[in-house]
Amino acid sequence: MALLFLTWATRQLVIGEVKIQPNPLYAPVVAFGVAVMLQLGLNLTAYRYATLIAGGEYLAYGMLLFLTIQSLTNSQCSKTVIWTFTLFGFALAMFAISQNLTSTDKIYWLRAPRNGGAIFGPYVNRDHYAGLMEMLAPVPIVLSLSALIRGAKRILVGSAGVLMAGSIVLSQSRAGTLAFLLEMALLLALLWRTRSNRHVTAAIGAICLAVMGFVVWVGTAALWQHFTNLQDWMRLAILKDGLRMFWHRPFLGWGLGTFSTVYPHFRSFYTNLFVNAAHNDYLQALVETGMGGFVAILWFVVALYRRGLRNLDSWNRNWSRTLGLAAVIGCTGILVHSALDFNLQIPANACVFYFLAAVATSTASLPESDSSRRSTQKSSRRVYDQRISHI
Repeated sequence: MALLFLTWATRQLVIGEVKIQPNPLYAPVVAFGVAVMLQLGLNLTAYRYATLIAGGEYLAYGMLLFLTIQSLTNSQCSKTVIWTFTLFGFALAMFAISQNLTSTDKIYWLRAPRNGGAIFGPYVNRDHYAGLMEMLAPVPIVLSLSALIRGAKRILVGSAGVLMAGSIVLSQSRAGTLAFLLEMALLLALLWRTRSNRHVTAAIGAICLAVMGFVVWVGTAALWQHFTNLQDWMRLAILKDGLRMFWHRPFLGWGLGTFSTVYPHFRSFYTNLFVNAAHNDYLQALVETGMGGFVAILWFVVALYRRGLRNLDSWNRNWSRTLGLAAVIGCTGILVHSALDFNLQIPANACVFYFLAAVATSTASLPESDSSRRSTQKSSRRVYDQRISHI
């Protein structure tokens, strides 16, 4: 990531113009960075080395977010991202489903994890696969609902979205399935006023029915049994313990990346397992960074939605706005899932989230393409002609 940043900076210097695209996410990112720097500078972290390592990761996320904002400057870039995410997500879902149906204990059919796991796709933890697919699946789904593609291409893209969404359910991730359902509910609510109510309801309903039909066709008895087993006392216990940890250091927390180090001193139950995360990204952020870091995170989320929801304007005729709307929906899925798991502690998933956050906020500021403006003008002219004919 540092190499990419240096490449961008060098290019700016070569052309003799340093132009930085503004974005509302910069301020909360800097505020969070200041909170971590205070932990290190004032020696408030319980384990300095862990905070340095975690701080380096977040610095890389910040550079990724910044570079995405600077690079996504036109509709053609957005179109490239849409097709890249669609093809990658489809290929990954196909691989994950094939691997799950033929081998459940080896990644890539070759390697069994040393400490076991609930394997799905390239992930040792099926919930983390679901977290990634929650962010990818909205891209082809939103594209298939737009006016940018038609006919057979729309059917193929919609089918890719169904396959990706179906793989979330097949992964047996209950939190992932809930997050996807809430994504579809949010998408329906947002599009309710922008297009024909009947069209939106029918299209999204058809997608959900297709996902369910695919899961029923491919799913097994073990899948349905897993979804009916809802006992999970450990997460609730960790939540209570985590809140006690927060009250001991409410302002700047115990230090970024130190949850697993400090938690054994507050654990209220016996286990021979290593609790590596809070299984709740919000709780972990509150414990590790206190109110200082947590307020910055809330600021980030509010800024994401305030700017990202502007993509609703002309979303179905503009590649940038279509991508931006899909990014908002994808971010919503992982933000919901994060209340029940630790997806944002996984670097791969965190990178995709911050990339989508940058996309959602930057595409809303891009001007409409010429084709979008012509489409809007034609639509307005048709409405005007219809009104004249009624008169």
